[in-house]
Amino acid sequence: MQQLEGLYSFLENNFDYLLVTDAEGMILYAGKDVLADFTVNNETLNGRKLDGILIPSSLKSFQLAIERARNGDCGVAVFASRSKLESSVSLRVGYADSGGKTVYLFFGDKPDSLNKELEWQKDERIKELTCLYDIAKLIEVTKSIDEFFKKFTEILSNGMLYPKDVVVYTSYDNREYGQKPDSQNYISVELMVWKERKGEIRVGYHDEGTKMLTEEQKMLDEIARMLNVALERKELAIKVGKMESEESQYHARMEELKSQVAARTEELGDQKKKLSIVNSYLERVNKGWDQAKIQLETIFKAIPDEVVLLDTNRKVVMSNRDDIEPGDYCYSSFFGRDKPCKDCRLAMIMKEKTPVTLTIKNKDRYLQVHALPIFNDEHEVDGILEFYRDVTLEKTYDQQLQQADKLASIGELVSGIGHEINNPNQFIRGNIKIVKQSLEDMLPIVDEYYSSNPELRIARLNYDFFREHIMVLVDDMAHGSERIKSIVQGLRAFTKKDEGLLVDTVEINTLIEATTRLVHKEVHKKGEIELALGKNLPTFRGNAQKIEQVLVNLIVNASQAISDDTEGRIIVRTMKANSFLVVQIVDNGCGMNEKTIKQIFDPFFTTKRGKGGTGLGLAIVFRIIEEHGGKISVNSSPGVGTTFTIKIPVGSPGDGKKEARR
Repeated sequence: MQQLEGLYSFLENNFDYLLVTDAEGMILYAGKDVLADFTVNNETLNGRKLDGILIPSSLKSFQLAIERARNGDCGVAVFASRSKLESSVSLRVGYADSGGKTVYLFFGDKPDSLNKELEWQKDERIKELTCLYDIAKLIEVTKSIDEFFKKFTEILSNGMLYPKDVVVYTSYDNREYGQKPDSQNYISVELMVWKERKGEIRVGYHDEGTKMLTEEQKMLDEIARMLNVALERKELAIKVGKMESEESQYHARMEELKSQVAARTEELGDQKKKLSIVNSYLERVNKGWDQAKIQLETIFKAIPDEVVLLDTNRKVVMSNRDDIEPGDYCYSSFFGRDKPCKDCRLAMIMKEKTPVTLTIKNKDRYLQVHALPIFNDEHEVDGILEFYRDVTLEKTYDQQLQQADKLASIGELVSGIGHEINNPNQFIRGNIKIVKQSLEDMLPIVDEYYSSNPELRIARLNYDFFREHIMVLVDDMAHGSERIKSIVQGLRAFTKKDEGLLVDTVEINTLIEATTRLVHKEVHKKGEIELALGKNLPTFRGNAQKIEQVLVNLIVNASQAISDDTEGRIIVRTMKANSFLVVQIVDNGCGMNEKTIKQIFDPFFTTKRGKGGTGLGLAIVFRIIEEHGGKISVNSSPGVGTTFTIKIPVGSPGDGKKEARR
């Protein structure tokens, strides 16, 4: 009820009696004259119901007056108190809205009042009050400023002394409504919005002899105060609407913020409806804005993505990150740089005046950035609102999918290429045997010929040099052909589709020898592989292809840990320890600290992000060894090297585990 205090004061200054009730007849306010004339012993009326105070006929008149006021008609009630039956008074009725609740105002004068204005002046006060009510209601129901001013002229005319003779003229934002008074006999008031003159209201009479009343000027001043505040609110609502329209075009994650902003806008609208014509209006509006600021900051903090509001100097105005302070430069506080980013979103938006969406990389993180322009009254960019979403995981998934596609393509190619290589290699292998046998048969004959012809040259070489090396060349050719065959077999086995079953009889030494041949070219750039394989090692049931994948990953990782200025040495060692088959891969690379060792088997953890590492290799190794019922551990020291130790139980630890998944 606090927003109606000014109205109560206005009514009490113009009428002797004032009584305010709700629709159920509960007394909300009783004026001092009512209390003085109709109560005994300083009896209080606030909070009491009419049916406990009034005589039945008086109560009936109040109920009828409330019903007529609700229907928009004029009503009169007779106040006759049970405590003072000798006193009664006729009261007019009106109504007002407060916070969504309707209250009814009963007001009137003492029958024998000699100090009040004449009856016709009272009627004028009622007309003015009705005019104020109607204009306040029009502010609430009209959807546009233009619609309001078209209806405003007629309502204001009805509040003047001579409605039929009055001339009302209004101008606002370079648009004019009504007719200007011909004479200089008029009253006027300026319309100020955000301290800027936007127009004026003139009210006058064509007849020079008809004078304007002082009360009419006061009413016009009160109307101007209402309009100035309402116009500011309407223009603000238009700007907020434009911002919401722009924001609605972007990412679905903005929906939550939009709904909150819309809810806040609706809340501001509700506050606007609660505003009345009393002098306390501006103070409540300022308080509402303070609350809005707090709620906006709360919304910022609640958004899961990083959000920052920047001005045109790239300085932070507001952010939901606790470590970012207003006034910091965005490029230093967010990215640790000493100058603006090359892909500065503010520069793009200042030029194009349109939102920007792009993905940037900051150290090891990929960030998807949505930047929205914020415009001032002149539609110039006054700042930007940026949303940062971490998409590093999505990027990693994309890279893994691309890598998987590449591996799948390589697997398809290897089968065909292996076939094409094996065919001519078969001819080479078969023909070399024939060539070797032929040379073994022919060389004794040539030796005998050479004994009598020492100048003999074959293939432009002296015969004695040719004779010494020809069989070595043939053996090298045969060895090379066999190596081609084993490499192709290894590739085809490595790219063979994995059924995921632990049904192979795995000979670990044979698998290691095949793996080292497969990775020899990759590893040879950094160091040499030394095999220290135990003898008579038992086999175990498992998946040979997956174990080979483990060995390839660990050996290649070991070579990548060796710096270019180090003579690389990778030792692959096998042995049997109790009921376990043990495999060790030892390197003399850069080593790892304790923090890295703790995270080395975590998915997506990698120390080679800048070199294309995905962080999945060792995580897959760990899972494969677990599938085989084994364990893998790592021992490393920075600058010394690293040792990976795999222990797989001898027997068939994985029997049935994978077969059950068929």
